[in-house]
Amino acid sequence: MIKYKIGDRVKFMNESGGGVVREIVSPTMVKVETEDGFEIPYMTRDLIIVKAETVAEKMFIEDSIKDIPVIEKQETVEPKSFDDPNISSLIIYPQDRKVDQFAIYLAFAPQHQGMLITGELDIYLVNFSAHKLMFNVSLKGQQAFHHIVSGTAPEYSRYYIETISRDQLDSWLNANVQMIFIKEQSKKLLAPVSTDVRLRGNRFYKESAYVDSLFFSQKAYLHRLVELKNIPLMGELAEVEGKEDEVITETESVQVMQNDEILKHKKKEGEAIVDMHIWELVSDHSSMSNQEMLELQLNYFERCLESAISHKFHKVVFIHGVGSGTLKKDIHDILEQYEGIYYRAASMADYGVGATQVEIPENF
Repeated sequence: MIKYKIGDRVKFMNESGGGVVREIVSPTMVKVETEDGFEIPYMTRDLIIVKAETVAEKMFIEDSIKDIPVIEKQETVEPKSFDDPNISSLIIYPQDRKVDQFAIYLAFAPQHQGMLITGELDIYLVNFSAHKLMFNVSLKGQQAFHHIVSGTAPEYSRYYIETISRDQLDSWLNANVQMIFIKEQSKKLLAPVSTDVRLRGNRFYKESAYVDSLFFSQKAYLHRLVELKNIPLMGELAEVEGKEDEVITETESVQVMQNDEILKHKKKEGEAIVDMHIWELVSDHSSMSNQEMLELQLNYFERCLESAISHKFHKVVFIHGVGSGTLKKDIHDILEQYEGIYYRAASMADYGVGATQVEIPENF
């Protein structure tokens, strides 16, 4: 794979003309300033690098690079460079590096940002943490797991996995990601994690599923694999006054990351009530857009539903309110994709008209 850099002169393969690379969007996409001064995203496969052969051409490139506007930040965070072209650094400012928000994501970034629900998708593993991440990604077939990629994602980085067409999306709806977290020095050792990924195909055809984030300059669909604060410890260095430090051992290696979210909402054996109002899910939503709030609510709904299934709950009431009806409709769309799960309006006497009761007969 050819590695482009800012200032490269390129020609277009499928049309006349060319320009200068102004921004590296992803390993497969760059922004090119054309001869008429517009910046347009192009796939790297549609470009040819033009080498400067004369002194005049070299001077033209150098002058062109000088013309690139510099956006000043409050603080300067230099992106790290890596030998592996599949790895790119996340530009995360210190104020955004909040330990309680560290997580690993599977990300799907549409190549055509003007038409988010069509065209090819670039798939990334995003390591938003201060740990180095060793990982293995496999897709579930009918009779076997199919290995896709193994690698290492440094702290605060994203790892490009592959580009797929929408026709190939079904193969990614059921996957497994294995993870080991490494830090040079730490008082706590995180357990290895293996998590199953279950995605809903219809979500990829809703523009609201693609959001802005700290991790990309374009919109992407983000599926959170695990939050680091929820990972069990393999060992912890205890500091006890008057005693030498000792190593607290050693739970068994975690083979599957347990999703215990539904236990927070348990009311009695096998039953739970989950309030989906945004103020119940986040402490401050004043800076969130309507799309961001909806995406957060839907992600939490799916997490609770998956947890209810695995913990053998047979009835869960989700309180979504009335509002515009969008959250209720999207919740029902998700439920339609589950076999053996039934839903209906919850008791009006208990919840009014803004709640859905989900029943899981196999867990009775």
